[in-house]
Amino acid sequence: MSVLKKTLAAGAMTVAATAGVVTISTAAYAEAYCGSGYGVVASAPVQNQYGDTWGRVYLTYNSSTGKNCVTTVKSAFVGTASFTSAQLMIQNGNSYYDQGYYVQYAGPLYGSAAGKCVMYWGSVTNPSNTIGAGGGRMSWGNCG
Repeated sequence: MSVLKKTLAAGAMTVAATAGVVTISTAAYAEAYCGSGYGVVASAPVQNQYGDTWGRVYLTYNSSTGKNCVTTVKSAFVGTASFTSAQLMIQNGNSYYDQGYYVQYAGPLYGSAAGKCVMYWGSVTNPSNTIGAGGGRMSWGNCG
């Protein structure tokens, strides 16, 4: 997704938060970041070594296309560019990465995984690049 789209999405989320909307369903996250037809099949907090949660990484799946999608959504440092990453690994297949200095999220990453197992991971680093947070699953799962 282009930097412009990520900036626009971040702006939309900021406006929603400013308007008093404080909750969003995981299904809404899946569709907002990965598109129509995707549903969340797993997610994990992105936490630093002190147990602080700085985001959440989402693994979604579209049964009609057989594709998984991974997105790491920040909950800390939102609106400030900080190193953020998303990763999708497909067993006996490809690995996909998105990393950069993002204000809201990394991804979405798409990979064909019908009949295969996947691993997923996300990370967020503080703006001074001194502390990192990570989360996801580094073992094969969600085998379809």
